[in-house]
Amino acid sequence: MATNLMCMGCMQPLAEDVDKCPHCGYPVGGVNPPEYLKIRTLLSGRYLVGRVLEIGGDSAVYIAYDKQEEGVITLREFYPATLCTRTASGALQAKDGHEATFAAYRSKFLSVARAVARLRDVLVVVPSYDIFEENGTAYTVAEFCKGQSLEKYVAAKGGRLSFDEVRRLFLPLLSALSTIHATGLLHLGISPKNILMDNEGNLRLKNFAIPETRTVNTKCKPNLIAGYAAPEQYEAGADCTPATDVYGVAASMLFALTGHHPADAQQRGKKADDLMMPADIAEKTPQHVKDSLIRALRVHEPRRTQTVQQLLDEMTATSAVAALIHEEEEEEEPPRKGGAQYLWIIFVAAIAVMAVVMVLVLDRLQVIHLGGETTTTTTTQSPLTMTTTSTTEFSTTGTGEALFEVEDFKGQAYADAKRGKLPGDMTMQVSGYQFSSVVPRGNIVSQTPAAGEKVNRGSVISVVISAGPMTGAMPDVTGWKEEHAKLYLEALGYKVAESLPLQVSTFDKGLVERSSPKAGAEISVGDTVTLYVSNVEQENELPGGITVMPEE
Repeated sequence: MATNLMCMGCMQPLAEDVDKCPHCGYPVGGVNPPEYLKIRTLLSGRYLVGRVLEIGGDSAVYIAYDKQEEGVITLREFYPATLCTRTASGALQAKDGHEATFAAYRSKFLSVARAVARLRDVLVVVPSYDIFEENGTAYTVAEFCKGQSLEKYVAAKGGRLSFDEVRRLFLPLLSALSTIHATGLLHLGISPKNILMDNEGNLRLKNFAIPETRTVNTKCKPNLIAGYAAPEQYEAGADCTPATDVYGVAASMLFALTGHHPADAQQRGKKADDLMMPADIAEKTPQHVKDSLIRALRVHEPRRTQTVQQLLDEMTATSAVAALIHEEEEEEEPPRKGGAQYLWIIFVAAIAVMAVVMVLVLDRLQVIHLGGETTTTTTTQSPLTMTTTSTTEFSTTGTGEALFEVEDFKGQAYADAKRGKLPGDMTMQVSGYQFSSVVPRGNIVSQTPAAGEKVNRGSVISVVISAGPMTGAMPDVTGWKEEHAKLYLEALGYKVAESLPLQVSTFDKGLVERSSPKAGAEISVGDTVTLYVSNVEQENELPGGITVMPEE
């Protein structure tokens, strides 16, 4: 393509006699602000720089053109404006007294870039394929992903999404984010602005940055998005963990469901742990999903859902199992002291008064209250059982005290057994949950040590609790992308057989037309599901085109 007849706003070809691009409206001869790279700058001998798209934090992002591969790309330049200036030649130069910090942050930028590049096979990450240093700074090159931000997508869909669509979109994102965390990489900026909806209907995560831009009291200007940055990101010297990303992704899910940005974390920290969800949305959202969002959005980080995998497990669990998990958390909550109880009564009374006022002003809003924090049990799911990630082993005091005989708890209701007085100061702890069509939900399936064994004083009795029958209705995954449907069904505990291609279909290639068992049929955890997937290239093209990302 002749680059002299190319729009520098979207990299599309131009006719010779136009003043502005007919595709994106960018003017012919447009220029970037003086502090950024000049239009048509050539980097690494192949990348032609276009207009600046995004700024903030540690970098400036440009649309660009790869002359070697002849394709549109996204070019990210390490440019922490608080630490450097641009010279007349276009190079960056550290400000006096900031040389060491600029060099250290640039090194971190390169480390993050390499970590992101290694994730090119993770669906939600926009593939990055070049990293280089030039102009006294560093650059990354990634595919130019067509689409729009989740924020704009939700607005275009009428202001909010159904629970089924939120589930379909976010489950792959949660799964991929768990994989990202396993590499040691955190995003710390997850929000509807940094989640991209591409033209194929997938959510993508953009704008990975060095941690110093996502917390306060560093040499970089903080790039925190109100309502999505976790409370600890506003605390000088606080450590960010995977729970910080849990907060951001849960807040983004709540926004997609309601169309409203959550309250700023600083205000929530100073006032009450309250969020609001319109009543009509709350009625259509499963209770265990609402509970999962509540736990993921706790202000106090140690009480928050700690990992994305844990959030994914809770979101994909059946309502019955999720309720059991939540019941166990409530059982394990330590009693509050008298003073805290008194303040709690005052707080609840104040909330009640506020609720009356809100009912008079707002149209049927339901308050989701995030007070009363409880301990959290991390679970992993398998086809037949849900088991805690850490179980307490059978232990003894080792003091030679008298031994006590373990009772037979099998078949008893866990709540009753736990409340009862156990001999020898024994305690009871749940080690897992198991689907059972024989033992009623909430009753004990098995125990360790076994009934009749002699144990020392203070020993722990680990029990497995019935989650009830493992049957349910086959989910409707019609119209889902094949990989998303597989991910979702496997997360629910079903086995997914090799998909069967359809040579005649009205669906786009790669989309599920039907399943066996069919949607709504009774199915048990561990059963095998077969997906029938379109293998037909439809004649009509996908809607859209290049949507240039706006400056934030």
